[in-house]
Amino acid sequence: MTKEHQKELQLDIKRPQSLKISARKAKKSLKRLAQGDIFQDIEIIENVEADKSVVTVQKISFPFVICLNQECDLETDFWNNGEVLCDNNLLHIAIAPVFIFEHFLSGTHWGGIFSNNRPQKRKDTTIRKIIDNEIPRYHFLNFPDKDIPDLIIDFKHFFSVYKKVIYDQIDKRYCSLDDLFKEKINQRFSYYISRIGLPEHPV
Repeated sequence: MTKEHQKELQLDIKRPQSLKISARKAKKSLKRLAQGDIFQDIEIIENVEADKSVVTVQKISFPFVICLNQECDLETDFWNNGEVLCDNNLLHIAIAPVFIFEHFLSGTHWGGIFSNNRPQKRKDTTIRKIIDNEIPRYHFLNFPDKDIPDLIIDFKHFFSVYKKVIYDQIDKRYCSLDDLFKEKINQRFSYYISRIGLPEHPV
């Protein structure tokens, strides 16, 4: 973590003491990638275009991402270590973007990828529901650790990346979540993507 990020995190740790704990770090991280691992400053190649001799590479840098794959699949893939050529191995890792909650409230959390949202306050009704994890799209993380800011997962924008991309940046693992809390995230993510969408307007 750079000095700039350390300062940024210190400035963003402004959580009310009354908030209930909704996340806890595992006592230690595994050598392999695990479900509920949160990574910081992950750079993803979004697109590559070639025009004659000019190659253009578009990248996105995420402040945080979280691994959503099932623990059993990640463990099997790790022990196979690419030596077993079978469909039990993983091709890609499912991840979702994670943001510092104060940035989410300011509406600037997506940087230049999307337009800024309207600024909101913790006391707003919708934000209270997000903090209480009553809105399926988001999962709010409040740690008891004083050095970790409140974070928010946005399930709507989950995507997958080639697993080597994550393993090559495994030293950027910010923390691993304890079993109880990572299972909760998995349940809520499953609920979100399994919802039945109804049309807003009749055809």
